[in-house]
Formats: sequence, C-alpha cells, structure tokens
Amino acid sequence: MSTRFNTLILREWMQHKRGWLITMLAPPAIFLALLPFGQVEGISEHGPLGVALLGLLICTAAVFGISYAAALFQLPGLARRDQQDRSIEFWLSLPASHSESIGATVLMHALLVPLAAALVGFAFGGLIASGLVIKTGGLSSWAAVPWFSAIGIAIPVLLRGLLGIVLMSLWLAPLMLIVMTASAWLKRWGVPAVGIAVGVSGLVLDKIYGLRIVWEVLGAQFEGAGNALLASPESLGQQMQQMERTGTPLSTLAWAREDAQLALQSLASPHLIGGLLVAAGCFALLVYKRNHNH
Repeated sequence: MSTRFNTLILREWMQHKRGWLITMLAPPAIFLALLPFGQVEGISEHGPLGVALLGLLICTAAVFGISYAAALFQLPGLARRDQQDRSIEFWLSLPASHSESIGATVLMHALLVPLAAALVGFAFGGLIASGLVIKTGGLSSWAAVPWFSAIGIAIPVLLRGLLGIVLMSLWLAPLMLIVMTASAWLKRWGVPAVGIAVGVSGLVLDKIYGLRIVWEVLGAQFEGAGNALLASPESLGQQMQQMERTGTPLSTLAWAREDAQLALQSLASPHLIGGLLVAAGCFALLVYKRNHNH
C-alpha cells in the first residue's frame, strides 16, 4: 500500500512541480533582485539581530502563505481532474483505490507542499536577512550579527510553525473537502454554490430567526486554525522587543513548547471533532463520485 501511495504522491509532484517551484522560489528571488534598488523602512530601529530575525521569519511566512494559497486554490479543480484530462482509465489500471488517489491529492496540496514551502522560505530567509542587515546597517552590522544565535532563535519558531501547519490543516479540512465535494458533483458551479449556500443560509438564520450559528461555526473553525498555526504570536513579539531593549538572550524554545501545548489542547474542541466528521463524510462522497463516474 505504501508503494502505491508513494507513486500517487510522486504523480502529484510530477504534474504540479513547475507551478509549485515558481510559487516557492519566485517571491524571494524577486525580493533579493529588488532589494539593492528599493527602500527598506520600519525595521532599522530593531538593531542588526532584530532585523536578521525579522527577515528570516518574514521570508518563511511569506513563501508559506503564497504557496499555501496557491495549493488550496487548485484543490476544487482537482476533484474532477482525471475525468477532464481522460487519465482516469490509466489510474484505474493501477492497483490503487479511489481513496488512496484522493487522499494523495489532498495530502500533497493541503499539507506536504505548505510544509515544503515553509522550509524553502526559511532557507532563503538567511539570504534575505543578510541583505536586509547590509541594506540597513552596512557590512559592519552584518559582521555584528551573531548568526548562529539568530538561527538558534529562529529554529524553534520554525518547528512550531511546521506543527502549526499540520494542526491548521485539520481545522481547515472540512472547508477544503466541502468545496472539493461540491466541485466534484456540480463541476464549475461547485464553488459558487457553496458560497451562495453559506451566505444565504447565514443571512436567513441571522436576520429572520436571530441565529448566528453559521457565522459562529465558520468563526470557530478559522479561529481554531489561526491558534493552531500560532497561539500566542504577541508573546513572541514581546520577547523580541524585550531582547532589543535589555540585550538579554532570547530563548524561543520555551515559547515554542508552551505555544504548541496551547494548540494541542484545542484538539479536544467539539468544533474540530465535528469538522473532522464532516470532512470524513465529504471524503466518502468524493470516493463514491469517483467510483461511479468512470
């Protein structure tokens, strides 16, 4: 089973690798190309180490965000991809089930690509951080940055972010799979149908019956996803400000551990459990549709 699933994962990579590489590599490359000619404002007051950390973390977040948005944008159309490009007969000839095929698609786009994008952004972040430090303070500022300490500070934040991506994907799974299921059954009208259904039902229940259940459920899912990614980013910002004011060493390991514990505690939320049940139901509908549509 693992070999079949790995083959399906590889299929996703081979089919989409050009677009994924562009979304991961183009933003930092463009920023590096424009950095010598542009103006950098608002970060020079943070000091060389602060500028280095900001450059490293902002690049990681930016590459992840762009890649995540691009990957999720593709998900609805993937529900009927094999029927549209007539490759369904080939994939059915392989000893792989429909659930494996759909699972590999969702896993690659919703989780593995975002994780890879965060790592790529972190790798490029070192170059961008160096460029920002030199741009704001010259080579003397670059030489004054304790780079090993900066990387040691940033790695726990990166690891917390990687865990957050996994947990955030669990919170967003019902929304992603609802849209995919609608697209599989309603084709190009799937996404508009979901938007209209949510908007109309939310307004009717709110304005006529005084029930805000639709907005509350959506709000709970997005709030849970945000807390899963980073539960207390303001605490990290406060610690960085204290480091710059007092010159005290900054240890992000304790912060990352506490923040991860807060995110893991929310896994017992009824909103998450209910959402995962909805996601499982949508996944079953996708498998059923694929099985009866070839």
